[in-house]
Amino acid sequence: MDNDEHMLWLRWTQERSAVTRDALIVHYSPWARQVARDVYLRVYLMRDAWRDCVQNALLGLMEAIERFDPNRGANFHSFARLRVRGAVFDGLRVLRNVHLELGCDVTRLSTVARDRVQSLSEDTDDDPLEAFIATTVGLGLGFLLDMQSMPGRAHTADAYAALEKAELSATVAESLDLLPERERAIVVLHYYHQVSFVDIANQLGVTKGRISQLHRRALELLRRCLREQIVTEC
Repeated sequence: MDNDEHMLWLRWTQERSAVTRDALIVHYSPWARQVARDVYLRVYLMRDAWRDCVQNALLGLMEAIERFDPNRGANFHSFARLRVRGAVFDGLRVLRNVHLELGCDVTRLSTVARDRVQSLSEDTDDDPLEAFIATTVGLGLGFLLDMQSMPGRAHTADAYAALEKAELSATVAESLDLLPERERAIVVLHYYHQVSFVDIANQLGVTKGRISQLHRRALELLRRCLREQIVTEC
């Protein structure tokens, strides 16, 4: 902790004034924004979420400042990271739920949709943010694959957004060709032809559980390809 930072915390513990709190917020805002960016880059399919990520990171930062006690000798960044990251995560979860309520709740659509949600939810990381990211990005990839399988193109008034989505869809299609043969077959059958995991399992002579595992691995490979491209562009 540098001298200016130390003096700010000293003033805050003594005064608890709004002016000092705001000074601390200004001091740590670039760091909180970086935490928000790290989360945002991992849910790149939610392209409209950046502003929400930044705003919720600020809320998490404010909460961390209110609760932090510098006299205990803890590092503020370590103390605040979980709160800032958690605030961004909570905001994204709410945003995704809003999208689902507006008509994209794939869990209600069919057996095919239930298959993919269950597959993406299995064997997830103990970290709830990691589980959320894996499921959200997996569902987003599935949506892009679903859209590619439909005839024609959806109309949008936003030409830039349409171009961006088209480029993303093209990257998904190119990445699909790089998948191992069995994983590629599962993706094509499931998303392009709406075949359930049970029927795919019968066709390939394996269990439904095995199909679920291969489906999850296929989307993870697609996710890595997309993530590499997005990070390169940023």
